[in-house]
Amino acid sequence: MNKVRHAVHALLSVLAAASVAAQGPPASTARPQAIAASGAVPAEPSVEQRLQNDFKVPAGFKVTLFAGPPVAMYPTCVNESPDGAVFVCVDPNLSLSTLKGVGRVMRLVDTDGDGRADKYTTFATMDSPRGVVSDGKTVYVMHPPTLTAYRDTNGDGIADESTDIVTGLGFDLDFRGADHTTNNVEMGPDGWLYIAVGDYGFIKAVGTDGKQIQHRGGAVVRVRPDGTNLEIVTVGTRNMYDVAIDPFARVYSRDNTNDGDGWDTRLHYLAPGANMGYPMLYQNFKTEHFPTLADYGPGAGVGGLWIQDPAWPAGYNNTLFTGDWTMQKVYRHTLTPKGTYFDIQQDEFVSMLRPSDLALDGKSNLYVSSLAGGQFTYNSDTVGYLVQVRPPGLKPLMEANVTSANDAALVAALSSPNALHRLHASEELVRRPATDAMIRGLRALVADASKPADARAAGMFALKQVQGAKANDALLVAAGSPDARVRETALRMLIDRADQLQGVSPALYVKALSDADGQVQVEGIRGIVRLGAREVASALVPLTGSTDQGLAHLAVNALVSLGATEAAVKGIEAPQPAVRVGVLRALSQMHDGPTVTALIDRLSRAFDAPTRMDILHALGRLHNREGFWKGDWWTTRPAHLGPFFDPAAWEESPRIRTALTGALLAANGADFSTLVNDLVLNEVMPRGSEPLLTAVTASKDPLRAQLVEAMVGRAQVDAHILALASQLDAKGGAVHGAVAQLLAGESMLGSGAMPLARTAVLDVNLDPKIRGTLLTTIAQVPGQQALDAAAEVFSRLNPMPGMPAAATAASAASASPTPPAGATARGPGAVSGDPVEAAWRRFVGDRRRMGELDYFINMSRTAQPSQRTLAYAVLMQSIRAPRTPPAVREKVTPAIDAAWSDPASAPSLVQAITLMRLESQYAEKLAAYNQGRPK
Repeated sequence: MNKVRHAVHALLSVLAAASVAAQGPPASTARPQAIAASGAVPAEPSVEQRLQNDFKVPAGFKVTLFAGPPVAMYPTCVNESPDGAVFVCVDPNLSLSTLKGVGRVMRLVDTDGDGRADKYTTFATMDSPRGVVSDGKTVYVMHPPTLTAYRDTNGDGIADESTDIVTGLGFDLDFRGADHTTNNVEMGPDGWLYIAVGDYGFIKAVGTDGKQIQHRGGAVVRVRPDGTNLEIVTVGTRNMYDVAIDPFARVYSRDNTNDGDGWDTRLHYLAPGANMGYPMLYQNFKTEHFPTLADYGPGAGVGGLWIQDPAWPAGYNNTLFTGDWTMQKVYRHTLTPKGTYFDIQQDEFVSMLRPSDLALDGKSNLYVSSLAGGQFTYNSDTVGYLVQVRPPGLKPLMEANVTSANDAALVAALSSPNALHRLHASEELVRRPATDAMIRGLRALVADASKPADARAAGMFALKQVQGAKANDALLVAAGSPDARVRETALRMLIDRADQLQGVSPALYVKALSDADGQVQVEGIRGIVRLGAREVASALVPLTGSTDQGLAHLAVNALVSLGATEAAVKGIEAPQPAVRVGVLRALSQMHDGPTVTALIDRLSRAFDAPTRMDILHALGRLHNREGFWKGDWWTTRPAHLGPFFDPAAWEESPRIRTALTGALLAANGADFSTLVNDLVLNEVMPRGSEPLLTAVTASKDPLRAQLVEAMVGRAQVDAHILALASQLDAKGGAVHGAVAQLLAGESMLGSGAMPLARTAVLDVNLDPKIRGTLLTTIAQVPGQQALDAAAEVFSRLNPMPGMPAAATAASAASASPTPPAGATARGPGAVSGDPVEAAWRRFVGDRRRMGELDYFINMSRTAQPSQRTLAYAVLMQSIRAPRTPPAVREKVTPAIDAAWSDPASAPSLVQAITLMRLESQYAEKLAAYNQGRPK
């Protein structure tokens, strides 16, 4: 059942008008030209001059061409290094090409500081470089499905050592192009590598310590620089290209649209433990996922960056920046705390061609890579460039040479107002042997209340990495700070490593749950989960009913992670309805026998209707669980009904089904309809169930109980339901229309349903909306027999000029195919107010018809006039575009030309011309036909 549902959705996704990025792999096998391993970056003043016309920046900002093709062509990612070098990823495949051996990471150096690279080396080669970050000694490159650490041990600018630190994180070019696989990697101030995973997901990602993780769909993953402690941070994203990380290690991203299925470009704060909602929750369960910060409509999010640099002017410093490929902009965002998330304002910063990534260096220069001239595949060696953007009156804060600075200088640098300087200093400190003086300096910084919160946070990030669990005493003191940002960071770092939790009490995190600051509360929830403190789970229960959707969501997820069935069941008795809903939402995700037993028992003792309905909702959600994932991709437009992508029954489903069936049979009136609709929403009953069950209940039909028992537990109409529906349909009246609605709710009709469906769509007394929906469903059934049936039905519904298509079925078989003189009809792309006619035109214009031309050519020669009319409509639609492939035109044109001289076919052809509004294209033929036919 589920396989059928998803097969249909996949078929629709392929056929739908989607972005170019969703198209198949290119046919071209052209490859880029090789370049020398090192050399000078050529100056290109003419290119730079043209570049000025492509860029729009605020007054005072200066833009220079840092490097262009072939050195910096197809730049998919860019990042800086503490030694002043700039690394840029070159991937000529872009989104969809699958050429192997063409990707590389280039190391660029500007020796004279004029904003233009002078020298380059090909630092390393690999397939699909999607992310790069350097700590000054090691360069980490995300080239899906592998995260590799490269080292240049002899200082020639070319890597001579490499170690794969994560494998299996995404899919390689044998699967498909790299457009939806794993993307950028960034170094957080906490020393973790954060990775933006696209919606391919990863079926078995493995770190160097053997730890394995799996996730279907988009996510944020993090890992230590040595490849240990691999873990998932946030899930439910669509296809993020990058993450931006603020001074307190919070993660943000501009997510990509899903090309028309209601998930537009979204800006996220990616709270740890959150599910952002894609694709299972965002449509039908909008209150159940972590709220996004903003929905920006069309677009395609790319690189992101948090800039904290005092050389940047007010309004640009300590600010989030994100790029958008489609909108061809880089935006800056002002964030205002709002509980567990933020209010956000977006303003345009840079207007440019096809931005892809952003990076800031230690001298306050911003680098923006552009894929100008590129589409989604390799086409030439002239695509893209890298620019440098300098703020007005640039006076960068001087940064010490971290490799030569002593420990004390590095500790002092952690108090810099420049976040990147702090990061560089921290990276170097962590690399060095920990001395007593270094540790004393870090502890003093953490404890110094006169220092700003970001400096103390930097001290905590470094201290934890240097001392591990031995840093916890200092962090415990900081967790009591009056400064919320210090409290937040201390709580975060105390439980940062699952193997360094000595001396950390859950009581500290329980206290944080009632903190006045939303981000401290986030860390309170996270800490209880990471400590596995089920014994304090009851403290989470009140938060499940919070008016802060983010807080409620995280509390629910925490109860699920802890398996805190007992605490959640007790919460059902809470006097606040929102808390009852929240804990039941948690219980509905705990797929185990004790949870089901507890809910069924509680249902038997619940006498108030709201509580019963909430428990039944939880049981309905529990009836299915997510099916086993074998690594297949769900395409760019997956099914989004939810709450599961691939709902599957499990061992407790029969018990749940019995309880739900009994409840439905006992319900009546509004409660009955509410429960049916809730079970439909949770895919425990077919989508068209409610009208039929309501009609059967109203008529007191004796088949009602059998129908309820047959429907509960099935998301789609099966043979048993169909047999009962056929019996009911024969009784006519309101039930007949309700049977049509049941079938219209299906995403796929089996062959056994076609007779009932045919009867319904040809019944002109039924609601045209139901008939139109059912026609669309009929049109999607695959197979030759289904096409025969669909063609027969649609031919009987050919729009008749001057008459709505919804009313033509009764007369279609005998009506003359010749339209009245001067009659016109809408073209196939026009919007019809008649749902039946709209469905007919969608069938004629469906791109699948291009693969069925032989079928319709043969149909054009059949004896049924209405079928010939339909066939000619399809054939003329296939060649109406000026760019029709010659092979198609050569196949179709003879069949149309032959019809003019065939007295039996010509009237059908003329009618089709009128229906398709092609009179001007065939004006001469029509004039000759009208002149020659009998008056």
